[in-house]
Amino acid sequence: MLPVTLPRRGAPLCWRALLPKHLNPTPRVLPVPPELQIVLYLVALVGLWFLLTRSTRASQRRVAALQAEIEIGDEVILSAGIFGTVRSLDGDKVQLEIAEGTVITVARQVVVRRAPDAEAPTTDEHDPED
Repeated sequence: MLPVTLPRRGAPLCWRALLPKHLNPTPRVLPVPPELQIVLYLVALVGLWFLLTRSTRASQRRVAALQAEIEIGDEVILSAGIFGTVRSLDGDKVQLEIAEGTVITVARQVVVRRAPDAEAPTTDEHDPED
């Protein structure tokens, strides 16, 4: 049987301390230079920034394209949740009819999407023939 060296008195007890010396080699870890650590942190931060901003930029491009494509007669939704029909366009201003005979003037930038079609088929859970 191989001799077992117990840890010195007061030292924290660890299972590795009970192993024979030939089974408990000292770990050989090469130090990482501080410059490389900084570079790794910077690469990680840039990657995280890219992942977080990619979807935001894509949605901003979609909204900008929609705002440029607005035409008279389009049904749109404003950023405040107001539904309306485009009645006239004047540069950066859009006149929307939000109710019969009620027309408001808003900035083109507040139009965030087209309203869904009212004629779109709805999926009812209950079939009327049942």
